[in-house]
Amino acid sequence: MEFLSFQHDQQHYAVPIASVRFITADNSLKLTRVALGDGQQHDMVEFDGNACVVLSLANLLGQDSAQTEVQALVDLLHAREHDHVSWLDALEDSLIHDSEFTKARDPNQCAFGRWYNDFHTENEALAHLLEKFDAPHQRIHALANELLTMRDDGETDAAMAILSEHKRTTLIRLQSLFSDARNMVSSSVRPTVIMIQDGKNQVIGLKVDDIGEVFSCSEEQQDTGSDELLPYFAHAWLKAVELNGEQVTVMQLNPDLLLLNQDQLQHQLQRHQPQQHQPQQDQRPATFASAG
Repeated sequence: MEFLSFQHDQQHYAVPIASVRFITADNSLKLTRVALGDGQQHDMVEFDGNACVVLSLANLLGQDSAQTEVQALVDLLHAREHDHVSWLDALEDSLIHDSEFTKARDPNQCAFGRWYNDFHTENEALAHLLEKFDAPHQRIHALANELLTMRDDGETDAAMAILSEHKRTTLIRLQSLFSDARNMVSSSVRPTVIMIQDGKNQVIGLKVDDIGEVFSCSEEQQDTGSDELLPYFAHAWLKAVELNGEQVTVMQLNPDLLLLNQDQLQHQLQRHQPQQHQPQQDQRPATFASAG
């Protein structure tokens, strides 16, 4: 049997290739937020003349999507760039008004410096780009002691000229690096929507972070005996699957269970519980969020 694989947070997932109707980039769809009868808000898209629900795999798993994490990093880079524009403005104000300069002089103590020293990435291109921040970032912070000493020695005009020059050069270089980093981070994730048809011929969209390969899997590789380790919308573990030259375990999703509402979910969970341990009506697996 053939499957389409995709990935989230190091875990591999798959759906039968026979259930896949269409694959497209998330940004190519016109999504509409709609409240359905289950009391939840869902993204909807028109497909083959029908309104189809679009779910997020990350939301189903109760986790942040890679896109959310990427946006958080982009926002952080925007903020740290603005910090250094403000830092130079504060230094200029101190030079002009002979006032105290209270910003961090040590490049390791500003918010960007602390983040920069602790941040690690497996993206080699991003790591190489970040290395280029070090020299201009240190040079900007070195200006504080240098120019404030000049001011105190009566050389304010010369200090202002040096500051103006670094605003036109070093700061512009640092801002260019921030821009390049944001663009690289933004392009590292391209959310994709898989339109999946369930057993009732209902089509559901599933948004994933990273589409993988199509692979074949035998019945012997399917493990349905570990149901307690599977979320309600999964069917089986697929063992010893060859992906990207490695053998991995893949979670096979069940298209028929992706869109369960709360009542249907409770019924499905109760079917899998021993009779003497029937869950209360409001119980559900804590690890996984409800569909949508």
